[in-house]
Amino acid sequence: MIKNLFKINWRYRTYNLWVINTTSECLLYLWENWYTLLPHLNGLIELTNEEAFIRTFQGYKHENKWLGFGRMKWNKENNRKWTTKYRGIDSTQKELSFYYTEVWAPDWNQVCDTGIPPDVFVRLYNYPQVLDIREGLIIALPLWLYKKNKQVVDNLLSKIASQISESKIYETKRDWWGRTASRNNVEDINPQEIKKIVGCKEL
Repeated sequence: MIKNLFKINWRYRTYNLWVINTTSECLLYLWENWYTLLPHLNGLIELTNEEAFIRTFQGYKHENKWLGFGRMKWNKENNRKWTTKYRGIDSTQKELSFYYTEVWAPDWNQVCDTGIPPDVFVRLYNYPQVLDIREGLIIALPLWLYKKNKQVVDNLLSKIASQISESKIYETKRDWWGRTASRNNVEDINPQEIKKIVGCKEL
């Protein structure tokens, strides 16, 4: 019985969650803009011993499928890959749409297999038609990890925001449950929820 209770306790975590939001059109999904954030995102990812992986959701307008990128471990080469692969000369006749990119440590497959949420979660979102939340980052760390590294994390978040024009940082808390629970987790945050978060008092 005690063993089962222990497992249940590890199927959810409380997270500190930040939204770094801008109403400007910064085009953060382009390499020349994204790479300026990498050193500070690296600092967040290095807080865990788990390996981080990237997944991105992009597609050509009027084509009902995601573009393929393969398995992408977090590194400079793969960050360049997801920001540039389909933006070359061959794609000039098609309109490429960016939806979002996520970073998970550990990756989403391990999270699904274990039911234990990640140590680090980052999502770059892009809603060009929603002026209040046009672009930004959702960053989530387990509460225990944030408390252990508060000064470092706060400094890195400030540096990330400084690289995003007209951005502001908003903070909240949120639980993330494992796969056994039917709940709205951090990974499920939608534009309506982001708008509620940015309506809160900024840091």
